Amino acid sequence: MNRRDLLAGVGVLAAGAMAGRAQSGVACPSVGAGVETDKAGGDFAGGSKVFKTSSGERTRLPNGSERLSGFMGTLATGEAAGMHESWVPAGTPAPALHRITHSEMVAVLEGELEFEHEGKKERAVAGDVIYVAYGTTHAIRNAGEGMARYMVFQVGKP
Repeated sequence: MNRRDLLAGVGVLAAGAMAGRAQSGVACPSVGAGVETDKAGGDFAGGSKVFKTSSGERTRLPNGSERLSGFMGTLATGEAAGMHESWVPAGTPAPALHRITHSEMVAVLEGELEFEHEGKKERAVAGDVIYVAYGTTHAIRNAGEGMARYMVFQVGKP
């Protein structure tokens, strides 16, 4: 992961958290406005830190793609949040359409993806971000000729 990827990911996570708050009708508080940082849990317990995903191990999935789990936990503001990075070779079959019970921001880092949702198909290329709203039935597949790599930031219960 380079600096560009990291900055894109941080922006995506922040946008996802704000989107989750907006969907729930909860106002977004100012930084430090009554937030109790000791309520964080899972990978977020103990406060601010660097997640060493660059040295993590990838898990090979049955369809030939690979996944690296970055983090999962509860933010001090109460939202569950997580991140994983995926590598999908060209020609890999798309997973079955599935419905999520959280929101996702998908930052496309390499290649080209096809995002199928609610009866539509959209293309996304490196540098684009896909927003998957709470409750959306969807699938994402590699639509290019080379490797596709993307990072998923999840806000809400998995």
